[in-house]
Amino acid sequence: MRASENASPRVVQALLGAGADADAAQESGLTSLMIAARTGERDVVRALLAHGADVNAVTHETGVTALMWAVAGPHPDIVHVLLETGADVETSSAKGFTPLLFAARNGDIALAQALLAAGADVNGTGSDGTHPLPLAIVSRHAEMAHFLLEQGADPNGRIHGVTALHAAAGRVSTWLADWYRARGMSASSVSGGGRRGLDPGSRLPLVNELLARGADPNARITTTSVVLGYLARPRRGAFEQNSVGTGDVRGATPLWVAAFSANGGGLFGDDSRYHFESSPEILRTLLDAGADPNAVSDDGTTPLMMAAGLGYRSYQPHTPRGRPSPPVEAAVQVLVEAGADVNATNEADFTALHAATFRGLNEVIAYLVEQGADIDARDFRGRTAFRIAEGAKQSFQFQAFPETAEFLRELGANTRLGIPGDVHERADREVVEEVAQQSQTQGP
Repeated sequence: MRASENASPRVVQALLGAGADADAAQESGLTSLMIAARTGERDVVRALLAHGADVNAVTHETGVTALMWAVAGPHPDIVHVLLETGADVETSSAKGFTPLLFAARNGDIALAQALLAAGADVNGTGSDGTHPLPLAIVSRHAEMAHFLLEQGADPNGRIHGVTALHAAAGRVSTWLADWYRARGMSASSVSGGGRRGLDPGSRLPLVNELLARGADPNARITTTSVVLGYLARPRRGAFEQNSVGTGDVRGATPLWVAAFSANGGGLFGDDSRYHFESSPEILRTLLDAGADPNAVSDDGTTPLMMAAGLGYRSYQPHTPRGRPSPPVEAAVQVLVEAGADVNATNEADFTALHAATFRGLNEVIAYLVEQGADIDARDFRGRTAFRIAEGAKQSFQFQAFPETAEFLRELGANTRLGIPGDVHERADREVVEEVAQQSQTQGP
């Protein structure tokens, strides 16, 4: 085992010649062949196989084989040796990876071809039901995705409840955060909407191909999730006092995901920090394919609300209004022209107008009001768009857009409805302090 780890064929040959057991395993089930497949020395692998090493041995808890190590490496020459010796191409690890899934994750088309030629099923799933196609997409490998489709991959294949079309249409890290964490990926890269997906320029061609091959434009994500996982849990829904307007976003369609991703975010006031992972063109393509512009997630949120700005925190201190965002304006217009309801409300009574006000997007506000949006609609806390513009808690920051508030006043907003945001914040703080005092007094 030590000689295999050090990739020392001469030492391995000497030990085997002296009677070393080529198939001995550690308590975990790890064998010398697995170690050699990971370190990538072909002569060591050949020597071990020639002396009886089991090519399909599996570690006890993780369920990993030598072929998986070689594909993940990647070590192409080792992969071919193992395949020639009868390595099983369909075995899945405990965390849901088959050899083909490792190749899809790496974007390794050559190894995928070798595995398929050896009998791997292009639609074979890991133990958790993950398909190779959506894994390739969320791993930022558009060419691999196109290759798998050419090989007959199911255009409706899923990863953790997310279809390939969802993954191609926009960022889906919100729903995959737990999947990533369970596989040892940094939580900081997925919380709050991190872990970016495909390059935006690769999305539209892939969306077109998926739709042409039968992808369902109204498929629903089946995974429970919240947009800002560090802030709330689904049980509190969109009613979280520091929320950005969304609750459990299970049930989102590809159009919903595309609208969310076409918004670009808004944590920073600098346009260069915006990251638009979808586009109005993708929205139009999905709508032309029959996507429902009013399909909602479990919390009742529509694609229009997401395009207008719901689900994002917008902390821009000392900024009188949000920076203009033409891509957001275009996405909102595409959805409205397709029949999106401008006055739809989600479970906490947020509307698209509330969403645009969270971001201080005066141009979007003006357009929505022109299209009949109720300027005085009130959310679950009784806040109108005007009150939100005056100041509202978003995540852990208090954001005010005074120019947006004045703009709403000029548009005819009733400025007497509801109470100011700083009053809400003060009341919330007093409740938290009271609970803390009670806890100290009463003990655990």
